[in-house]
Amino acid sequence: MTQVLQASSRFYDNSMLSAYRECPRKYQLRYQLHWRSEGTSLPLVFGLGWHNGQDMIWSLAKKLPRSQLANAALAAFQETWVKEGLPEELGIEDLDRFGARVPAVAHEMFEAYIAHRWEVLQEAELLAVEQPFAVPVPDTEDVWYAGRLDKVARIKGELVVVEHKTTSEYKKEGGFRSTYVESWFSDSQVKGYQFGGSLYYEGLSQVWVDAALVHKSVHNAFRFIPIAHQFPLLAEWIGDTRNWIERIEADSKRGYFPKNEGSCIGKYGACTFLNICRTTAAPEQESGVPAGYMVEKWQPFEILKLDKLLKQEASSESGTQNQA
Repeated sequence: MTQVLQASSRFYDNSMLSAYRECPRKYQLRYQLHWRSEGTSLPLVFGLGWHNGQDMIWSLAKKLPRSQLANAALAAFQETWVKEGLPEELGIEDLDRFGARVPAVAHEMFEAYIAHRWEVLQEAELLAVEQPFAVPVPDTEDVWYAGRLDKVARIKGELVVVEHKTTSEYKKEGGFRSTYVESWFSDSQVKGYQFGGSLYYEGLSQVWVDAALVHKSVHNAFRFIPIAHQFPLLAEWIGDTRNWIERIEADSKRGYFPKNEGSCIGKYGACTFLNICRTTAAPEQESGVPAGYMVEKWQPFEILKLDKLLKQEASSESGTQNQA
């Protein structure tokens, strides 16, 4: 039986599944109780601003000269920066606190990126920007894996997904640490995007991770990391994804999400929910939101703009009926 996408369908995205794999309790706190720590995650804001700037660059590369293109990208970055609550004017203390993740560095990076990618930007056929997708998870009832592809483009004859990523993992020789580059070949999000993208675009078989280094003094380190998985690995990813979803739903039914205490302190520091886990064994029984946290729902259908897909399906069905 063919599954039909609906607003009432159950959706899971990479953020949700990654949180559960890291720690089921973290999943519960973020995606069931909808709590998150107050304040702004600087790496997250910088990455979001970089993505929004890239939307300008890839969409306008054939319409604007380089200098205007960089300014358009910076304007999108700064709009994101201010919207997320960061100061429009930075003082000396802010510069010390923020390090390389500031608008001035982003501007240098945008200019260098445009120069570095100019040939590709002029040659590429851009097919989609921020393209949402949702694919049914096999052998489940109305469960969908959802995401949003940064770019879909035809580059040098290849139909690919371009995913923009920023990192501070610097290596003097080559710009990027080898562990960072190699990590993408076993990345669940990349596999999911290749699988989902290939169902929406016939002939699509690769994801190009478009890596950009964020560094105080090195502003021109960029690298495409092409990833192409054969079907057996994608089939394995489907099975793993279904398994993780089944675990989530089983924990939801019994009302208990165990801690993975091995992930409380990770590569990038302490988990943002560590203070909660140190003080309560049953967060769902708390009378209110703990101090230092706020409620912010993560709703894939709205956030990933999956309503566009419903409109596309409705339009397609209408066209078919009219032809009939």
